[in-house]
Amino acid sequence: MNTSKWKSILGFVALDKYPNLPCPYCHQESLNIDESSIISREVSNNYKKIASRHFNLESTKQKEKAVVQEKLIGKMLGSNSVLGLFGAAAVIYHEVVKPNYHFCKFTAFMTCASCNDNITVTGLSQEQAEQDTEKKQLPSLYKIDHFSVPVPMFEISPTVPASIQFELLGAFNYFHIDTNSSASKLRRAIEKFCSELGMKPNSLARQIKELETKYSTEASFLNTLRLVGNEGTHSDNVNEDDLLLAFDIVEEVLAIFPRLAKLERLKAPQAKLENKFDKKKARTDAKTLEHAK
Repeated sequence: MNTSKWKSILGFVALDKYPNLPCPYCHQESLNIDESSIISREVSNNYKKIASRHFNLESTKQKEKAVVQEKLIGKMLGSNSVLGLFGAAAVIYHEVVKPNYHFCKFTAFMTCASCNDNITVTGLSQEQAEQDTEKKQLPSLYKIDHFSVPVPMFEISPTVPASIQFELLGAFNYFHIDTNSSASKLRRAIEKFCSELGMKPNSLARQIKELETKYSTEASFLNTLRLVGNEGTHSDNVNEDDLLLAFDIVEEVLAIFPRLAKLERLKAPQAKLENKFDKKKARTDAKTLEHAK
């Protein structure tokens, strides 16, 4: 999994810095925002009362930065030195001339350059308020909260059962707006994993314990993922970094399904070779046939 790609879009990003994402249809990494399709509206006061996690985080960050700068200016002015006065003036000037951003809600299409299919996305943007033409107009910044079709954060083999894929894609989609719900969906994927490998209905911890007898390494990883899922389901302490680590583990655990599928395919050539070269088996089969007559 390309962890750095997903980390790069955790915050607000300019369009020219936005990476190509994996297309949910053709799986090529050529999905990007169609700039001509973007529609945005400034957020209302009503929205601010029930705002998304990213809006609250960014607003808090900006308020904290303003407090730090106010304290810095006060400290510089209080020094009564010429250098302090010049420093305070520089900070104040920077605040006056810096771009004035406001928050908007936006919707847009993301189009795949490979298959030309598309999905819709919604989220938040920070757009520069209209200002003097002499000042440099900076690009708008975007944070996608929701993809209409889940974008896979790593390639999922078609041998992975559909029940697991469904829950995992849900975890990927929630990653961008609700990390605890993402962790909860991840737990559901682990439950489906145990069921698909024939574990009896039981608590997830006991299913994983049962799995140890045949797949000890996978069981150890699954137990770690269970803890992440439990935290997301029963508490609220899971963040994006936690999920990226968890998804990296999931990707490796899911490798068991291509391996099992290949072993199943190899049974036919195995039988063919045994029938040809296993003399003892051939004699046993001949005797069985003779007795049957």
